[in-house]
Amino acid sequence: MIPRRRVRSGVTGLGRAGPAGNVLLLAGFLTIAFGSGSAVLKVVALLLVVFLAWWCGERPRDLLRSLRFVVLFAVLLFAAQALATRDGDVVFRVGPGITDSGLRAGAGMALRFLLILTSSFLFVLVTDPDALAHAIIRLGIPYRYGFLLILALRFVPFFREELRVVREAQRLRGIRTSVRSPRWLRRAIRFTFVPVLVSALLRVDTITMSMKGRAFGLYAKRTSTQDLRWSVGDTTAAALSLGMVALVIASRRGSWP
Repeated sequence: MIPRRRVRSGVTGLGRAGPAGNVLLLAGFLTIAFGSGSAVLKVVALLLVVFLAWWCGERPRDLLRSLRFVVLFAVLLFAAQALATRDGDVVFRVGPGITDSGLRAGAGMALRFLLILTSSFLFVLVTDPDALAHAIIRLGIPYRYGFLLILALRFVPFFREELRVVREAQRLRGIRTSVRSPRWLRRAIRFTFVPVLVSALLRVDTITMSMKGRAFGLYAKRTSTQDLRWSVGDTTAAALSLGMVALVIASRRGSWP
């Protein structure tokens, strides 16, 4: 089976909150990402994500290292949107020219993308997948779907660790796995993606045999071993979420930049 993911749950920060509070907090961040056009508010929300991750024990340097490809893609989104937008006054000329509307559109797109991915990463970091699945099952969702959620959340750190092991093994063989050009990207996919994919398929086959051996899905319902209760951490997360919704409403009424 897939080993349990190391979750910062029940220790510090948002780890003291249950899955309900963390879902509400994630909903607050997504409300800012999709409901507000203010770039300033999105920047403040990103800083709040970094602070909450630090509060939960995740160093900002480690957070940035984990999301470095997300940041790179956000920069590409900003550049593409800024070059594609032709409305507005030209600020400086690079090729066809960069307009003020293009810069605002690019900043909005990149910040929305960053906020969605970073807040989702924070949610996965502090939420115990077992507790989240039990909470969903208590709402009436069939436990088969809850188990799928547990597997999905546990596969994320599994792929991360497996990729690290494969890269170190390839370096010991003298094979470069860094991505510096399209040619190196092809090489990295060949020597890292394929072994990780094969390992994942083998692990899936093992999980399937284990589930069949335990007669998974034989009964329509199953009991829960966890008693989830509303805690002070949930109240804090809910208050933060309500505060973010209020800020979105204020930004839309006040036309914040």
